[in-house]
Order: sequence, then structure tokens, then C-alpha cells
Amino acid sequence: MLRLFLCLFSFHLFANAPFFEERLKSAEPGDYWVVAGGKMVTLLSIQSIEKNSIIFEEISIPEEKGKMLSLSWPDWIKKKAPEHSSWSMFEVDRTSGEIIECYSFSRGAWLQLSPRESLIATLMQLPLMQVPKVDLRRIGPPPLAGEVDHRKIWQPPAIFEGKKTSFLFDAYQTFWPKDGTELAGQKLLLYFDKDIQFPFPFWIQIETTHAQFSLRTLDAGKHLLSPHKSLPRRIPEWVGQPLKNEEGLRLALKSPKYYREFELFAIDVTKKEREILPIDFSLIQKEGDLLLLQIEEEILKNSLTPGHHYTWLLIPTGHGESFIQSKKPYTFDVDSKEKIR
Repeated sequence: MLRLFLCLFSFHLFANAPFFEERLKSAEPGDYWVVAGGKMVTLLSIQSIEKNSIIFEEISIPEEKGKMLSLSWPDWIKKKAPEHSSWSMFEVDRTSGEIIECYSFSRGAWLQLSPRESLIATLMQLPLMQVPKVDLRRIGPPPLAGEVDHRKIWQPPAIFEGKKTSFLFDAYQTFWPKDGTELAGQKLLLYFDKDIQFPFPFWIQIETTHAQFSLRTLDAGKHLLSPHKSLPRRIPEWVGQPLKNEEGLRLALKSPKYYREFELFAIDVTKKEREILPIDFSLIQKEGDLLLLQIEEEILKNSLTPGHHYTWLLIPTGHGESFIQSKKPYTFDVDSKEKIR
């Protein structure tokens, strides 16, 4: 429950452009947020900030085990987070709020979105509205009818880099979408500091019809160093064999969405000294992660030699480590009339 909420909250926070852009001005890789709720403690940090996406790192530990730690949270990470129950990185598209990639270090595997998490797109549309001062929670019993309310406005406790602080806060509210879950239609209050413009809130309160549930910040800070330097990337995969069509030749592959551009080469394996030829192509985006590479007939005739055998080498631009090469050679035949089905 807590992990899902943190993910959904992150997409919501960074998807509302005006609020996000203000907070992002002071956000940096290494900013971290430690929050407790639902008998779990979760550390969420910013691993990297790119033009189109943000990569978060998330580590959870049962609250009872977290209470027994004698380390600071940064030192806990340096020692590879002993007693942690989960450790992952996930990349969020800054425009759509979609999870582009998620890798679990504790499982040693990439994770796919569940149907429940497909509600992210709806959550991203919900605005964060600042709560007027008159509606803010106050300390002490309310005044009698007709009396002026002189009570102090309640401020959440704040710890920054292991030390108690006296930050001032603004409160924002939103409502969970009516999605059939236990939080459907419920009000959320989020408290953000006014002093340092930290990207994460220091308090989150969920008001249901039966009770209030709070996520409280145990610590927050900057310059967190992780033993994991980057988000592991999947490698694209060829799908089927090259197929001739009226325009030329079509290659199909499955590729993660974070690979946006590619370089294609044909390797002549007929010659002893293999020749690597750059090949121009057009990219066709299909549903999901399916991509089609269309090579025009004229390019084939100008680049390849009839009767020679070729393998295809594809390199995602900027990710040379994720290249793929076809295993079965393709024989170029200008007279082939095989068509795509």
C-alpha cells in the first residue's frame, strides 16, 4: 500500500507543471525523503533529473526494524541498506507521468506495471490546490461562538539531515480519483516547506470517512550517495525475420520506450574482412513496445550486394552497451518478391 502510494504520489507531484517547475528549480540528484506509514519506512531519492524524465530510487524496511537502526539514513544506504525488504529504481516520464522503466535490485529483475497502477494517468490530472489560511488545522480547542480564533496554525514536525528544523509550511489538497479502491474520492493534504523549496512534502494526511491516515517524514536531505550508480536498462529484441514489402525491407523489434533513436548497420559476413555499412531507415511506432524499421528499396540497392549475406546491427543512440545483432544472416536478393503478411 505504502509503495504504491509513493509511486502514485511521485507521478502526481512531478506532473503538475507549474508546481513542479517551481520545486524542480531547487531539486537535485541526491535529494532524499524518508517517510513512515503502514508499518513500513520508505526512502525515496532522486537518482537523476533529465530533460524528459526523472529517475527515483526507492528502498523500504519494516518500521520495527527501522527503529532498531543505529545508523543515519545516508550511512544506512552506504552499508547497502541492511534489513531492507525492497530496493528498486524507476524512471518517470515528465510529460505523461508514465513509469518508463522499473528495476528491482532486491529481485534482480525488471518489473512491469500492474493493472492497478494504470490509474496513474488519471491521478496526474488532479491539481494541487493550496489550502486557505482560514481552513488550516490549528492547535488547541476551537474558540466559543463569536470569539476570535487566536490559535496557532499547526505545522508538521520536520527533520532535515537528521536535525529538527523550524520550517514553515504551506498545505495543498487534492482528492483521490473515484477508482473503486479504498482511497476512492478521499481528500489528501500535503505539507510542503516554504523555506528551502524541498521537492518532497514533510507530511501527507489522508482523510477517509472512518479515520485519518498520515505519512510522516522521518528525515529528508540532500547529497545522498547510492551504491547503485544507474538504472539497469533492458536490451531491445528482434522480432521475427526481415520481410520484403513494396517499399523495400522491414525489420521488427521490441524496445523499451526510453530508447528514442537508433543507428542501423548491415554487416557483410560474406567477405573475410567483414564490412560494416550504415543504413538509413524510417521508424514506425506500433502499439506497446513494438517498432518497425523500414528500409527503402533504393537504399538497399545502393548499399548491399546481391547474393551477399548480411547480419543487422542496431544500436540505441547514446546507449552503445545495449546493441543487438541478428543471428540468422539475411541474403540480399533484388528479385525477391516476398511481401509482409
